Amino acid sequence: MTESIIRTPTEIERKDFTPILGVPKGRDARKNFIDECARQQQKASKKKLPFADFAAMNDFDDYYKIEKQKNIRKNGYLKLEEIKPLTIDWTKYSDVKNFNKIDEGETMDASLSKNNNVTVSLKWTKYQYKGYKHPITVMEEPLKAVARAKEAAGK
Repeated sequence: MTESIIRTPTEIERKDFTPILGVPKGRDARKNFIDECARQQQKASKKKLPFADFAAMNDFDDYYKIEKQKNIRKNGYLKLEEIKPLTIDWTKYSDVKNFNKIDEGETMDASLSKNNNVTVSLKWTKYQYKGYKHPITVMEEPLKAVARAKEAAGK
């Protein structure tokens, strides 16, 4: 009996249909951008490079603000389907040429020192993305710092 009731929707029905199951709620361009930004930040972090996520976010906000204004001026109202998604070159936010090196040094890590019975100091470098005042600190990997400390101690 139920088989005769089930049918495929027509073109007109599909046009006005908004699925509620299987669609992630609240996924929009901003959330997708933030997720991709986090992935790019992890890649830069693995390469020991600074990453200016705040600059990427500002570029995203500026792009969509301008695109929305253009769209409203053109149509008289906002037509979201006419706004093209932002394509971004992620390498510029982790390219060392776009940063000024502010400072570098070492910080003793009490936890690593206690666990390894040697004084472990982590090397760090502070950068500043050109045009912004936010400092970004890149730290040395703990395992490399422990190996360096053990080698210096002769263990």
